[in-house]
This record gives sequence, C-alpha cells and structure tokens, in this order.
Amino acid sequence: MAGVRRILAIGVAVGMAALASTPPVAAENISIPGYGELTLFAVANGGLLVQDGALGATVEGDTQSQFQTVKSVVGVNWNWDIGYSHKLLAHYEYGGEFAKFSETIDDAKPFRSWIGVSNALGALTYGKQPTGYFKNYGTLIDRSQDFYATGYTTPHAGGIKIESDIIKYATSYGRWLFDVDYRPAFVGNSTAVDSSIGVSGQFRQYLGRITFGGGWLREELRGGGDRDRVGGAVEYRSEQWSLAFGAHLLDDATPHRARSLNLLGTFQLTQDNALHLSLATIDDDDVYESFHGTGFYLDQRFGSQWRIYSEGALTRAEAAGGGPHALNTQILFGIRYDFGNVFY
Repeated sequence: MAGVRRILAIGVAVGMAALASTPPVAAENISIPGYGELTLFAVANGGLLVQDGALGATVEGDTQSQFQTVKSVVGVNWNWDIGYSHKLLAHYEYGGEFAKFSETIDDAKPFRSWIGVSNALGALTYGKQPTGYFKNYGTLIDRSQDFYATGYTTPHAGGIKIESDIIKYATSYGRWLFDVDYRPAFVGNSTAVDSSIGVSGQFRQYLGRITFGGGWLREELRGGGDRDRVGGAVEYRSEQWSLAFGAHLLDDATPHRARSLNLLGTFQLTQDNALHLSLATIDDDDVYESFHGTGFYLDQRFGSQWRIYSEGALTRAEAAGGGPHALNTQILFGIRYDFGNVFY
C-alpha cells in the first residue's frame, strides 16, 4: 500500500500542472453529394494500471501492473437528410476496452454501432448501444474513464454493459429526455442477456441548476432467471462544481436484493483540469457483509487534444457471513489524444 500511495502522490502532482488551453478540436466532416455527411473521429487512450487485487473482492489480491488501452477507438458518424423532416443515421466505432496492449489487435472489435432514422418526434435506432438506463441514470454518478464508480459498476450492484441488438427510441421535449429500449429474444446469442426492456428519462436544469434522472430495466437471462434494476439520481451543478447522488436497486434470482448508493462530486480546478471524487456503498447480504468504495479522477488538458490523467479506486469489503475485511485498489495513469471531438 505504501508503494501505491507514493505512485498516487506522484500522479496527483503531475495532474495539477497547468498550461494554457486552445479551443477544442473539431472532428473532420466529409460531404457526400446527395448522400449526406460523414464525421470521422478517433481517440487514442492508454496508460499504466497498478492494482492490488480486484475491486470489490472479499479477499486481498497481489500487486500487479500492466500497460493497457482505455476506450481507444476509431469511428464514423453518418447523417443524411432525406427530406420530409427525416434523417438517416449510422454510427460505427471499432476498438473498445482492452486489458493489455499486447492483446489490442486480437481483442479489437466493433465497440458501438447502430443505424436508425430521426425526425421531429425523436430517433429510432438499432444496434450495439448504451441503454437509456445507463444514459439517464448512470452518467449522472459515473463519468470515469474506467472504474472509479465502484458502487455502480461492481457486478454485484448490477454493473451495466453495452448490449448488442437493442432497439432504442429516444426523444426529448423541452427539458425532458425519454428513452425506451427493447432487446428481442430471437436475436443474438453472444451475451448473457436473452431479452430486455427498459424505460428511462431525465429532467434537466430545474431552476437552472438541478437535473433528475432515473430508469427501470428488466433483463431475461439466457441461462434462466431474470433481473430488474431501478435507479434514480439527482445532480446539482454550478459554474465550477457539481454534486450528484444516486440510488440503485437490483432484484435478481439471489435471496437478497442488492442496493447501492453513489455520491459524485466534480470540480473544475482551473480552465484546464478537473477533479472527480466518488463514494459508494453496497448492501447485499448474498455477497457482502459490508462494502464501501471510494475513487477519484484527475486530469490536465494540454492544448486542444492532449490530456494526462490519473484515476484510482479503493474498496473495503467483508464477505457475507463475516471474516476479515479486504482492501483492494486500482490506480491508472493515462494519456489521451483526441483526433476528433468525441469524448466518452
């Protein structure tokens, strides 16, 4: 732990260095006469991961370190106005989240991809895309590069993954956002989820400061059984900081429901760097007697395209039925280059 603390201190010191910024870089737009417009983008993101065990584990693990990539992708957006107030949409990203640089080529795959149509009533899309539950609840309490929101992302608290073959209808009305997601049972067989349905929404900038978000998602599992998720969050945002609180409930085939609470504070330290601080708990008598997690994210922008950052998390977990507490940590020191204007 002493070595981890030393590495953390170095990362914080480096992340606090300040340079003058320039306006964000714009993605490249390519006009195709008669067939709309393409927007190309790419993100290169990688760093050194140092970990003592697995976050959320009820036993302590050994110290390991590895170089890895984090959501490095290349992709394209397509937008074609076909008239009558309708547009055809397509989105494709190749890349994703890899464990090690040595496995990057072998593990690269379509990360997100969908096609659809939009008009004044909203957008209807189909493909591999985030659920509205993640969009309208999860993003309020989780803006990490990878792992700091330990209460929400830990599998025992119902961590959300991007699923394939989702039919999504998304619309907005004034300050309201609405999403309806449906995954038919007859498509795909590569994931644990057989079929799903969910509804979610957000109400933004109440009194100019407060955003409410939440949703419900029901998943039928391919191996049998089902699970229901319900979550709600509220965020208060000022010019230089924000504070968000979220509660998440997972009801699955296990005897007890899993409940998690998440608190996220974000702070714009200067024009060029930001700090995120996260706290989390999980109440799940099937796995944990107790669980507490904390995390941080600190970044520094250099110009319009480069960022260096550090992200870390610590969990303190005790197995159901008692026993010693296990402390496990992960710290990531990364560097990111944005070729376009897409930020995850």
